Amino acid sequence: MKPPINIYPMADSAVLWIHAKKNNIEVDPPYQREGDVWTLEKRQLLIDSVLNGFDIPKLYFHRFARLKEKGNQKAIEYAIIDGRQRLEAIWGFVAGKFPLADDFSYFEDPTVKAEGLYYADLAKEYPSLKMKFDVRTLPVYVVETEDTELIEEMFSRLNEAVPLNAAEKRNAFGGAMAKAVREIAQHKFFQSSVAFTNKRYQHREVAVKYLYLLYKNEIVDTKKVYLDYFVKEFKKKSPKTVTPYTSKVTNVLNDMVKVFSVADTLLRSQSMAVIYYLIFKNCSSEKWFNKLSRKTLLKFDDLRLENRATAEQDISKAKYDLLEFDRLSVQGTNDQLSLKYRYDIMHHYLQELA
Repeated sequence: MKPPINIYPMADSAVLWIHAKKNNIEVDPPYQREGDVWTLEKRQLLIDSVLNGFDIPKLYFHRFARLKEKGNQKAIEYAIIDGRQRLEAIWGFVAGKFPLADDFSYFEDPTVKAEGLYYADLAKEYPSLKMKFDVRTLPVYVVETEDTELIEEMFSRLNEAVPLNAAEKRNAFGGAMAKAVREIAQHKFFQSSVAFTNKRYQHREVAVKYLYLLYKNEIVDTKKVYLDYFVKEFKKKSPKTVTPYTSKVTNVLNDMVKVFSVADTLLRSQSMAVIYYLIFKNCSSEKWFNKLSRKTLLKFDDLRLENRATAEQDISKAKYDLLEFDRLSVQGTNDQLSLKYRYDIMHHYLQELA
């Protein structure tokens, strides 16, 4: 009987060979974390380790039973299970995106002065050092299985000792809701309107809250434990069970895109993005809602800032509810009471301002 999973070392895994196979390797399968997370210093340290012969942590590639097509790329043979940051650092160095560190030292020959040199420079000044880099064998292990859940489980276990954040761990759960979160995070609202970055899947962290609040159909805690359980609950369910939630959230985001500008300063934080979503989701059927515009939202924002300035001069003259709104926007932002209070306050003021 064929085992459900087979793992073995890749026969040809020299740096230059893996680089040549670049277009045949999928770097962003669904369970992967966001790319380009490493700092320049960390990438340079990896290249230093490769050149100086230090051990490199294992990389794991999932080998597809049949060649896969993806976009304009054809014949995708592998997907990275673990090692994306290491691989992208190596590819980035070869592509000339960054040089060796300014304090680089070649232990085998201290007379080599390669600090600050790019990959192309090595070919001219130290060709033997470049050759050593090119032929260095990477510890790549191939994983063969047709069970995607085993791959997701393997990714999660391999990264158990790595400080993955909540969104990255949740993404590795797999299932219909995890896929829905990825789809929502690709909406124009996240790609264009929000002003916070998608580093470490911040967009997905907000997207899962949108889906969860819709699913619960009330304002509830959006803490990690509840969001994790929510995604896991749909792991074994059909994608059809998720479609209604995806459609409704998409409709709300379509309305929001019409109001917010590109990289809108009103959407600088995840916390505010959730409150605005609740306003648009819950108030779309109310008569005054059609009058809601970015100008109205700015009036509320200006009111908060003016109230904050008033409090600094004489707190007795400031509006307590707006001060509390500001406090709860930075403290306990995932608590039910915080979400409910901020929603009620914004809802009240927007009705008056619209």
